[in-house]
Amino acid sequence: MFRNWVRSCLLLFILTATLQGQGPRTTLPETLVQAVNSLPGWMASGSPETFNESNIEKFDLKPASDLRTLGLNNVTVQTWQSPSGRVRAALFQFIDFGAAYSFFTNRRRVLGGVSSAFSAGAESFQDRNFSYFWQANYMVRLNGESHSIENLSEILSRNILGRSQRPAISNRLPSTNLIPGSEEYILDAANIQKVEGVDPSTIGFEVSAEATTADYRIGGKTVRLLLVLYPTQQIARKYADQMNAATPNLATSRRRVGPLLAIVSGTSDSSVIESLLGQVHYASTVMWEEPHPGLGLGPIIVTVFTFIGLLLGICIVAGFGLGGARLVMKSFFPNRVFSRPEEAEFIELKLDQELTRKEIRE
Repeated sequence: MFRNWVRSCLLLFILTATLQGQGPRTTLPETLVQAVNSLPGWMASGSPETFNESNIEKFDLKPASDLRTLGLNNVTVQTWQSPSGRVRAALFQFIDFGAAYSFFTNRRRVLGGVSSAFSAGAESFQDRNFSYFWQANYMVRLNGESHSIENLSEILSRNILGRSQRPAISNRLPSTNLIPGSEEYILDAANIQKVEGVDPSTIGFEVSAEATTADYRIGGKTVRLLLVLYPTQQIARKYADQMNAATPNLATSRRRVGPLLAIVSGTSDSSVIESLLGQVHYASTVMWEEPHPGLGLGPIIVTVFTFIGLLLGICIVAGFGLGGARLVMKSFFPNRVFSRPEEAEFIELKLDQELTRKEIRE
């Protein structure tokens, strides 16, 4: 019994470890700092500083509100002296890759970052003072000597584990006439730009909607496209009807395609609006599964008795087999295998023997 108990515990441990191994992989900031410290020629300047939601204002006042709403885990700041110069890194760790990508695109829009020779992670950009890149559930901000920034970004990118795929709605932005670097992934109303005829608080982020925006250059004009993806088509229809009822004069600048709502702002030119909305598509994949046939009482009874018959058949065959084998062994090898005098495997009644009378006399 003890052996079975140990085996059960071992099996439970293996299954638990397997399930944990199948979960999303992530990298702790301490692991990234240690990976850099272990390299020859790289020396940390002091201990790393850690900021979270309770003290993020001490790090940077501007993005503090954005970080709280997006789901920040922490920000780890560390400075290194490398063989080529000094470099400082801020590691923004979020709860998932979507939150990290949302903050990355928000910083790119707010700071007016542009793509340059600097390339790291899944996506990257630079402004006048810093270099940024996004990978998995991290956004990394670097400043310092340019060659040191390139080396450190490569080191960090190699050690950050996890999924770096852009959110699905970001891939639905039309690519024609898109202004590179203008895309932004939005998860809450606080970070959405003003859209004519749309109140950000009424878009529906409280029902798990997600949005993305981008700028387009069409006919010499810059227009903005907002895409909002709702959980279901019914919810999308509800919010689209509410917007059209509130501002019916702007109904032509909106279009709903399934659970996707597209809104164009920045122009009143109907041809520009139509050309941009015409590029928005949504195709859903439906998998049809045949219903499983129900079992009535008749088939259940037939199945039960079929298994009973099979079990009886197996028992009868096993009985005849054992008995036949015993008779054969006794016929060809008497008193050798079965019914040896020194041991009795079966109690024999010996009904064929004559009755022996035994009387007890006083």
